[in-house]
Amino acid sequence: MSQTVQQSSRQRIIDAAVACFARSGFHGASMQEICAEAGMSPGALYRYFPSKVAVIAAIAEAERIQHAAFFERMAEADDPVEALASIGIDALEQLLAGPNAALCAETMAEAIRNPDIRAMFDRNIREARAAVVAALRRGQARGTVDPTLDVETACQLVMAMGDGLAVHQALDPTLTGARFRPVLQLLLRRFLRPQGMPA
Repeated sequence: MSQTVQQSSRQRIIDAAVACFARSGFHGASMQEICAEAGMSPGALYRYFPSKVAVIAAIAEAERIQHAAFFERMAEADDPVEALASIGIDALEQLLAGPNAALCAETMAEAIRNPDIRAMFDRNIREARAAVVAALRRGQARGTVDPTLDVETACQLVMAMGDGLAVHQALDPTLTGARFRPVLQLLLRRFLRPQGMPA
């Protein structure tokens, strides 16, 4: 079997699992349900993933790879506030597309209860915080971020807003990017800019 076919099959399983976990939760979704969603036999699926935990770990790693591109762009940005207000919100909209908002909400809830699930996503959270904090500190050095701001706490609050949007969008699909983008952009600029600098 070629590497391209293997990658395609793995991605098909991951996409199916995302849909199932978003719909039924990590506990509620069975491997049989994922097989049916992916259109695969159990034998074919188990060749790629020996357990549901392995599928969840693959989802966490796929999320990490997806976020890496955003972190690279953040690192290159002259103004981290505008980067968060543009490419950051782009990344958030992509993260919340389709069943992903419900999956984000499910992941947060399950991570509170299950230390194994939490461990799978902790690395992603740590890397995200490090990237945003580093960008905000560069902004403080360049005068585009409030120099009095506790950037560690500010970063956690910004990330909490993203997590909160995932939960609220899962409950209210009308909370689209078209609605939250202009308000979130204004909020980020007013929160992070130095006092007296236009938002």
